[in-house]
Amino acid sequence: MKERQLAICDKDELYLERIQSYLLKKRPAGYEILVFSAVKQAVEASKEDCFEILLVGENTYDDNVTNINAMKTFILQENGQSGIRGYTFISKYQSMDSMIGQVLDEFALDEGCASAARRCTTGAKLISFYSPDRHCGQTAASLCAGGILADSGKKVLYISLSPFSGFEELLGIRYESDITDFMYFVIKQSDKLAHKLESIKRTIGRVDYLPPALDFADLADISGKDWKKAFDTLLCESGYTYVVVDLTECCKGFYHILDISDRIYIPHNSKWDFSQAALDQFKNLLLSKEYGKIIEKIKVFDLCGGWERCMQVPENLSVSPLGIYMKGVMNENGD
Repeated sequence: MKERQLAICDKDELYLERIQSYLLKKRPAGYEILVFSAVKQAVEASKEDCFEILLVGENTYDDNVTNINAMKTFILQENGQSGIRGYTFISKYQSMDSMIGQVLDEFALDEGCASAARRCTTGAKLISFYSPDRHCGQTAASLCAGGILADSGKKVLYISLSPFSGFEELLGIRYESDITDFMYFVIKQSDKLAHKLESIKRTIGRVDYLPPALDFADLADISGKDWKKAFDTLLCESGYTYVVVDLTECCKGFYHILDISDRIYIPHNSKWDFSQAALDQFKNLLLSKEYGKIIEKIKVFDLCGGWERCMQVPENLSVSPLGIYMKGVMNENGD
């Protein structure tokens, strides 16, 4: 399948050079990036292949833009005095992350724009972290694992399904939308997963992540069938090498996510009788539900002493004492 194309047309060649450099490095949603300094160049290029997304500088626009073959055209607003009508305007003078996020979100929400689904041949590997005894180190260990994989050159997406992740307070950030918005969108428009993912994701260090649920009830409201569809689509079409999940029973797709996981890590406290009892009950439950094969993928481990202090700087987890310890745990399993 031919790559989708995102084209930018702007006579400001310095700006064009900057945005091309940014987009070639980021490759948002897997787009092939094309740039043009004149409208007539874009018209000719689009005769061969329709652009999926076209960005045109407000001061570059002329009547020939209507002859460019593009699924959706955005005007990069400069002074707002052009009088152009009939297009979606996006502010040109903002961070490129914000601008491209807005473009992809608008495209994703436009039901008149159908995007070709990108099917991968291998799919992402899924690594889940889960603690039957609700070990509070589960989030630290899973986020650390994501950082370790990203440091090794893997493209990693981290997903927290914790009812109370604490990310907003821990990272000093506010989210306008969260993972439940993303999941509902994918359920309805799976062909635009990459666009919505690109517009909503955030980054910790080198790890991309979806903003955790702001209300745990929203997690619980998604049906098991919908979790299955969303996760199966995410693993096949996201373009990531690894998806790391901080898993809880809050999501009705709990067993399916465990079942499709390539590895399941369970932080444990071997000195605490309750921890062992909870683990035994969990394994017995899996057997009773005929999920015995899940047990074969489980790696139980104790966290190193002092791991709590490492969470003070989440973006440095992979190079912290916990990171060194987790590398050993993961290397034992070839991850």
